[in-house]
Amino acid sequence: MEKTEKHTILIVDDNSNNLFSLHELIKDNFQVDVVEATSGFEALRIITEQQIDLCLMDVQMPEMDGFETARLVRSRPRTAHIPVIFITAFDPNKHLMEKGLSAGGLDYLTKPIDDVQIVHTLNMYLRFLGRERDINSELEEKVHQRTSELQNINRKLKLEIEERKRAETALQESETKLKEANAAKDKFFSIIAHDLRNPFNAVIGFSNILREGIGELGTDEISEYIGYINESALNAYTLLGNLLDWARSQTNSIQFEPEAINIAEIVNATLVILSGEATKKNITITSTVPDDCIVRADSNMVSAVLRNLVSNAIKFTRPGGHVSIFSAMAGNCHEFTVEDNGIGIQEKDIDKLFRIDTKLYTKGTAEESGTGLGLILCKEFIEKNAGAIRVESEQGKGSRFIFTLPVVE
Repeated sequence: MEKTEKHTILIVDDNSNNLFSLHELIKDNFQVDVVEATSGFEALRIITEQQIDLCLMDVQMPEMDGFETARLVRSRPRTAHIPVIFITAFDPNKHLMEKGLSAGGLDYLTKPIDDVQIVHTLNMYLRFLGRERDINSELEEKVHQRTSELQNINRKLKLEIEERKRAETALQESETKLKEANAAKDKFFSIIAHDLRNPFNAVIGFSNILREGIGELGTDEISEYIGYINESALNAYTLLGNLLDWARSQTNSIQFEPEAINIAEIVNATLVILSGEATKKNITITSTVPDDCIVRADSNMVSAVLRNLVSNAIKFTRPGGHVSIFSAMAGNCHEFTVEDNGIGIQEKDIDKLFRIDTKLYTKGTAEESGTGLGLILCKEFIEKNAGAIRVESEQGKGSRFIFTLPVVE
């Protein structure tokens, strides 16, 4: 006989002879597994415990007949798909067929057992089960394929969304940098247009006075005007130096050569340069930085930082005041402080000190002018040397500018 794909058939009959006959007939003609049950209750247990593909159900059984058993099989979601074929000793009349169909049966076989009829019927249903299994397998494959396609689409969409977010973030960062660059440009031109003009106006004005009144001015007046010219020229020179340093730092063209340097030597050199400014205002400057204080940094940048911080301290300290420079260890860094007892800084202005995009003009105690660019340079130079800078100040009581530099390992 034709062999079909292997399935499991459950035979339910309370008559052991019928069970044996059906079992042998099926095994001789089909490559299937056969399971036996002698009651409806046993059939329900077996169906619950294992996979059954087809059920041959005797109608007349004690306790629970085949119709009731089939009805329970079909009512359970896990077993409702199992085809049930009734086996009856009665002629399946219209009333019996309707009852069997309502119970979920698909067909009838009659007793005594007709081998040809059973083989033909089972062959038909087993072929159907094979096709159904193929269809289910095909559907599962299509579902799997479609699921994979959808997952790929979702992955692509996710990647596109992430790429778009990155692009938006990059655009926002670019816009922010552009705004900062524009603000820096505006600040730069503001300094050139306003602050650089003032010292040159002073030079031009006082030199004109000297030129026009050279025969009428006394020695003291001439000396005074020359002093103004000299001070204005020095201010312009300092401002130009800061402008050039800042411009080079923005284009990364400034030379950077970190090495082991002695801070005490740089502090002493700075005090020599600025001693004239301090003397004019009768300001005392002291340093307690030890002679063996060695850090790793670029000496030119550190010199620019100290020059700006000490110059600012002198500028905003009243005549007769005091500026001090000292150091201390802070972890693996040296911490340096430039402290004055000058006019201090308003709390609302502290956050603006190191920003190029804000305008903060404060006259010194002797009406000295300034642009704030020096502090911006200080921040950039200190951070370039792996340090940090901060300010502590109280209006009317002075300021402390504190920066760190790494020790030599």
